[in-house]
Amino acid sequence: MSKRAPTLLVIEDAHDHATLVGVAARRAHPGLDVRIVHEGLEGIAYLAGDSPFEDRDAHPTPNLVILDLMMPGVDGFDVLTHIGANLSPAPYPVVVLTASEDPDDEARARELGAVDVRVKPTDLESLGRVVREIVHEHIGRGEIIAAHIWESG
Repeated sequence: MSKRAPTLLVIEDAHDHATLVGVAARRAHPGLDVRIVHEGLEGIAYLAGDSPFEDRDAHPTPNLVILDLMMPGVDGFDVLTHIGANLSPAPYPVVVLTASEDPDDEARARELGAVDVRVKPTDLESLGRVVREIVHEHIGRGEIIAAHIWESG
């Protein structure tokens, strides 16, 4: 019986950013199961196990959530509010990765339960580094990396 790979849920409305976060996360932790939803309401449905995400074998509860704040409609603050009201304490850390540099946004996100708030870098190398730091801190490096290091000396 094999152990299920850890799951990362990315809630990000910008498709390109979501894809880049997913790629960087998989590089940081090979084997990581990355799930992406592109709007806050869909993120809430995933986290709550509501339709179409009720099958937890197909849509596992995440080990980590990376959340954008600035999304149209249901934004990241709304997602954090939902988690706090319905899943307190949250069974997974929520890290906000946002373009906002407003200290009030950071303070509000932390008040609503985010364990960390990071400003989303504009260049690919920095984005990869930030995502790697988040994944390593909250999920770890993964067994595949350790095996590769062992083999390569």
